[in-house]
Amino acid sequence: MATNLQHIKTLDFNSSPTSASLILDECFNENYDTYFVNITKVDGNLSGYYLWLRFLDNTGTAITGSEYDFAGLQMTSNASFAEVKATNTTIINYIGFSGSGGLDVDQYDNGTSMYIYNPYDSSSYTFVQAQSSGVNSSNTLYGFKTIGVHKNAETVRGIQIGGHSAFYGVKISVYGVK
Repeated sequence: MATNLQHIKTLDFNSSPTSASLILDECFNENYDTYFVNITKVDGNLSGYYLWLRFLDNTGTAITGSEYDFAGLQMTSNASFAEVKATNTTIINYIGFSGSGGLDVDQYDNGTSMYIYNPYDSSSYTFVQAQSSGVNSSNTLYGFKTIGVHKNAETVRGIQIGGHSAFYGVKISVYGVK
């Protein structure tokens, strides 16, 4: 994989709660086939929850149809590893985990990195490869490796990230990969 990253856009805030999903629009374009997305903090103010992903179509509207498949491995420090998978869903689930201050660290004790392939190519499906780590308030360590696909060949120009709680803070950076 090429390692020359070109910064495109960053969403970074700390504030009162917002909605349970965030939009990062106009971060994909015709200049790149591969993108690197780095989520370095997520504060949902809960003991821990899973993050999901949707794509935005060429008008900036979230693609909410049952057009996604995903499969992943959930790795926790207190239990056996577990496979997670679904077909024909409305999200790519388990792309990340939001912790909430376990191990005596602040609430941003998690991270997710993912590669997104061919989002702007209207003749190709859009693919995701994600990995993440985090810790919850019970000091359980979480790791995920997840792959996903948006099974409709269309131009995708952005992402929607969500969880089951309102976001109090987040930092998401998108880079084009040369």
